[in-house]
Amino acid sequence: MSDQPKAPAQLESGTYEILRNRLRGHGDDLRSRLNQLNSSRKEVFGSIDLKLLNTERVTTEHNCVPRDMVAFGNKFLFGYNVYFGLKTERNISDVFAIYTFDEESHTFQEGSLATLQDARFQKDFQDVYRYYKDATFAKFFVNGPHLYFVFQVGKNANDFKAFKWLIRGDELQYLDNRSDHEVKNPPQHEFEWKRTTRDSQRHGAHPHVSIEDRLFVETVGGDLTIKIENNTNSGEGIYAEPVDDPDQTLDDAEIYYAIVGSLILLKIRPYQESKWRYILYNEKLEKAQRLDAIQDACVLLPDDHGLIFANGYYLQTGEQKVFDTSIQGLNFERRIISPNGEDTLFVFYQPEQGAYVLLGYNVISQSVETPIICHGFTMFHGGQMTLFKAHH
Repeated sequence: MSDQPKAPAQLESGTYEILRNRLRGHGDDLRSRLNQLNSSRKEVFGSIDLKLLNTERVTTEHNCVPRDMVAFGNKFLFGYNVYFGLKTERNISDVFAIYTFDEESHTFQEGSLATLQDARFQKDFQDVYRYYKDATFAKFFVNGPHLYFVFQVGKNANDFKAFKWLIRGDELQYLDNRSDHEVKNPPQHEFEWKRTTRDSQRHGAHPHVSIEDRLFVETVGGDLTIKIENNTNSGEGIYAEPVDDPDQTLDDAEIYYAIVGSLILLKIRPYQESKWRYILYNEKLEKAQRLDAIQDACVLLPDDHGLIFANGYYLQTGEQKVFDTSIQGLNFERRIISPNGEDTLFVFYQPEQGAYVLLGYNVISQSVETPIICHGFTMFHGGQMTLFKAHH
């Protein structure tokens, strides 16, 4: 069972409504003042809004499927896949193209592939297609001064070969093909999941598991229930949803949790169920909600503002938004922070589709712009971003 939090017993309902409306009014006034202050700040110090500067079509010699792009110096390296049927030998020009970027006209001019004409790389490149019949170019990976060309060599995106290069201004220096282990994503959850134990159990007529005495969880009696009171005499809580097996005991469910400020995250798998359930509880608001979007990746926003995941965000204040991106299985790849620290671009990547989802968060407005979905992107000096989308 579940019910909504009630107003304090000592307050008349009318008094409670007056106080709540008064606090809401003060909150609205404070937000308005902050917006005015932010507008004045932008006038004094300047601000660069995200806007489209130019659109251009990149034409290749053969029909191709674009996979990724990267900038080094003022050059732009484009990677794609061309399918030649029974042809097993590939040329470097069948997979890569280099363009120079003109910042004033925002246009690209096709350039030479000379920087990729390293004899060792040409041999390693040919060997990939010779020994792996399903080899395809997957993506570029940048780690400090090093650039990796990643090729998928099996049916799984985790089966890959990586070619390591050193970025030297406008040129690339080939290093080796033995650096697969250096291509890896950061932790997908920037907090530690802790597993509950029997020491956390509280027994009684309606037993439950204590989450550091701040929240109480159980999956007995036919439903998963979240309580905010350590009361085993009652099975009522603030949130409940049914479980598949109504006869399970307190020991049967797997329960993990993580605490991020006033947010308590729960990762629960009831007895004999195949899927994990993810629930977020906000202590300030005393509200719980299902949030399976954090399953694959969930990282922290700047200044302890809250959480961001591949299709949305949740702030400590309770403000939240979920975008309909229709892309599943996204991994967190990296964050790009603006020089003044005001904006952060969170990069998520779907390896099978080669799709990126870019979420830009502003610490002043505490909001996320509409997601940018693309099949490759790169940043140039000066804050300009170039991205492309496959034309179907």
